[in-house]
Parts: sequence; C-alpha cells; structure tokens
Amino acid sequence: MKPRVLVTLKIPSEDLAPLDGIAEIEMSPHEWDVMPRAEILAKIGDCDALLSQGELRVDDELLEAAPKLRIAANAAMGIDNLDLEALNRRGVWATNTPSAFVESTADLTLGLILSTVRRIAEGDRFVRRGEWEKTGMQPVRWEGMLLGGRTLGMVGYGKIAQAVERRARAFDMKVIHCRTQPSEHPDCRSFEELLTESDIVGLFVPHTLETHRLMNAATLAQMKPGAVLINVARGKVVDEPALVAALESGHLGGAGLDVFEAEPKVNPALYELKNVTLTPHLGGSTRADRQRGRLEAAENVARVLRGELPLTPVNRPGSIGA
Repeated sequence: MKPRVLVTLKIPSEDLAPLDGIAEIEMSPHEWDVMPRAEILAKIGDCDALLSQGELRVDDELLEAAPKLRIAANAAMGIDNLDLEALNRRGVWATNTPSAFVESTADLTLGLILSTVRRIAEGDRFVRRGEWEKTGMQPVRWEGMLLGGRTLGMVGYGKIAQAVERRARAFDMKVIHCRTQPSEHPDCRSFEELLTESDIVGLFVPHTLETHRLMNAATLAQMKPGAVLINVARGKVVDEPALVAALESGHLGGAGLDVFEAEPKVNPALYELKNVTLTPHLGGSTRADRQRGRLEAAENVARVLRGELPLTPVNRPGSIGA
C-alpha cells in the first residue's frame, strides 16, 4: 500500500509531479479555500505526509491526530505555522521552500511602493466612484513622491530584500539596509540610523520573539515625517494600532501592507485611510513561483517517503528545541 499525502489546497496535479508513482494524494475538494482544520484533523489519521501553503498550524493537536505522519512540508518560505519542538519530539520532518517566492515577492514590493507613493490604488477608487467625472482635472491633488533620489531602507537583507534592491536601483533609488550581524557593507546601517534616513522603510524579516511588533509607536516615531512603511514580511512585525495612529496623525505619509497581525482580519481603521494600499497576502502569488514552491515541497515529501533526507529541512527530528 502506497503512503498517503494530504494536500490542504486544491492545486494542479502537475505541481505534485515528484510524488507520481510514490504516493496516493488526498487533495482538498474546495475550489479556492484551504481545507478547514476540522476536516484536516478528520482525514490525517492515516496520512504519512502533509503538504500545505504554510497556512495550517502544525502543533501537538494536529500531530496527535496524525500518528503515521513523517513530514509536514510547507510550500512557503515562512515556518511560523510549524511547532518545531513538537515536530522534533514526535520525529516528524518539517520543511519549507526558502527560495521559491523571492522574485514574486520582490515584484509585489515594488508594486506596493508605487501604488502607495503614486497613489495608484487611491486613484483607482476615485475613478471607479465617478468622482473624477464630477470634479474634473485637479493635478495638484494627485502629486506624489518621485522615487528617483529617494532612500529605501530595508529591514533585513535576505534574498527577497536583495531582489528588491536590484529593482529599486533601476528606479534610481538609494538603498540601505540593516541586518542582525555586524557588516562592513557601505550601505549597512543600524536599525535606528535606517529609520531616520529612509523615505521608504521595507520590512523583510521573519516573525520571531525579537521582531514581534518591531515597528511600534516608538520606532514608527523615529521614521522621517512623511515616510512610507511597506510590509511584505509578517503582520505581527507591526503594531497595527500604532501604525494607524502614525498615519492618522500625518507623521507617516502612507503604508503598503500585504500582511496583517490577525489576517485575514484587518484592523478596520486601515480601511478608512486613503494613503494605505492593502493586499491579501499575495506576495508569492504568481503561477510560476507557486508551481516552483509546490514542486519543491513535493520533492521534500518524496525524499522522506523514500527514506532519504529532505532538501530543505527546518528541524531535526528526534531533538528538542532545534
């Protein structure tokens, strides 16, 4: 009998090609939505592997319901949905796809920057409501920020940030960054220096105890008056009420947010702010990169089911606290 793999999303079968002939696939029957947790708990008991987009919390409750589970594979860069200690304790591999979504997320970052500083989303809403037809041409009203010569400060300097840097330099921007380890790079700054120098601050860090609400009332106040905050990292890196206050006061000039503290719930106050661009965590959502991520996740699953080591493990089964 072949091993069984539970896939929490309905995805094209070709995205699971590494599992052909190796495993039986049980895929979500829901067209767009992820499989509800209760349904997963009911189905996972006889499954050897789990593949999700990183939306499913893999914890003791789920692992208790899955005694045969050998691997939980994220088709995602993030791993904050994975209780690594619980997975280690139960001898279950956990993997992610650390490179699959770099280019898509970098593209979206530039899109959020442009939409916010050139007021594209705001202008789209204005036209759709018929207000342009009523008011006529008001050129001064729509003046925004020219990117050329402005400073983009990147909090974190991983693969996505470096891909954003390449794009930003094409717009003639100055790009600086901060990182956790000391560096002699001429564009590296301390976190405090970055906040005070940057016209646009982009967040590219994982959510950890150290980065939880990294952008709060105090750090937002250190940003330049009129500066813009862009978050494509994790929602909990930003204190949303503090961000709302900074925007409402006029201290910040705008924000572009792809992630939220309690997503899919969004702080209602953000809906009322014209100078904010909101997107539904679609950073990696291009067909090419989604397929690449799923293929890499499926390859990790296939390797474990064959008794091999996965390509991109994020834990050490059998250890505690890894």
